[in-house]
Amino acid sequence: MTTANSSNENFTIEDLDSLLDGLTEEELDKINDFVDPENTYLPASDRCKSQTKKSATGPYDRNKLLTFLTEQGQNEKDWEEQKPYVPGEKKGKVWEPPAVVKQTTEDDEFLAPTEWDDVLTNASETEIVELAAILGFTGLINQVQYHAAVMDKVSSVNSGGWNAAAKAEALRIVPPEPDNTTDVEDCIKKASANDKDLTRININNIRDVKADVLKDLLNALKENTHVEVLEMANVGMTDIAGRTLAELIEANSTLKTVNAESNRLTGPIITEIVRSTLKNQTVIELRLSNQRSQILGNRVEMEVADAIAQNNTILRLNLHFDTLGPRIRVTEKLKQNLDALRKKRLSAKQETKN
Repeated sequence: MTTANSSNENFTIEDLDSLLDGLTEEELDKINDFVDPENTYLPASDRCKSQTKKSATGPYDRNKLLTFLTEQGQNEKDWEEQKPYVPGEKKGKVWEPPAVVKQTTEDDEFLAPTEWDDVLTNASETEIVELAAILGFTGLINQVQYHAAVMDKVSSVNSGGWNAAAKAEALRIVPPEPDNTTDVEDCIKKASANDKDLTRININNIRDVKADVLKDLLNALKENTHVEVLEMANVGMTDIAGRTLAELIEANSTLKTVNAESNRLTGPIITEIVRSTLKNQTVIELRLSNQRSQILGNRVEMEVADAIAQNNTILRLNLHFDTLGPRIRVTEKLKQNLDALRKKRLSAKQETKN
């Protein structure tokens, strides 16, 4: 093989041309049979070998070619037809619409009035609504009609009812929720003093909380033994405060519910917060959805699913998964935890009875 390679290195294009010049026309045709016509490096003009054996009669003239083809078509005799063409004649089978089958006597008996027609005619609106609920037809009416029928109000366009016309309900103006007036500084003082009356901290939607104040609140709760619910949704929490929240969950064994939705946490910090629940395994509900990173990524979702798979106490996790695998794993683990809690509750009841 080494000798062959060394000899091929001295082979030039001139040697190839001399070899091709020495081949006959038949040998060249055989070589063309081995050429791959779908080779992208082969010019389009060379992908199909020429099948024309005639010599050219002259340069290409389009008008002359069209004149020749027209004269040849006019002079040639038409093909013989078994049946001559007649204008307006329809050949083949003419389509006819299918005949309408009349209903039999059995169908007439089936459509005849029955006892159910009398029941529906004499039924009240409440009974019709209940029957529609059984059949799944309650979505055909709105709530105003439904309640009017249940309360046996008189059917009218304004009052509603089963027989009244469906119309849009009047817009109900709901006043906005009042601002959260929780004093964060007071919560820090009570949490540091381990006040037994402070069992829930709700600072949701307080946007003017500084990052240092937020960290002070989280650090004050590390040794607290009374606060069970911590709600911090939409407070502008960043990764720095999120890392402190993870440290709080690891240090505190009293927290049951942690809500940190609608903040600015990234995927790695969310993973740290979920992993922090494995140390004490006392957090039952954890809410972390609607963060700055709308799409966490497959890696973060897999790490969150691995952490949840090791947690035997968490019952609710509010976090959106884009990947099917981690979503199924987390859902199955939460079902197992709920089932285990149910079995524990049933066994406790049986021991109490005994």
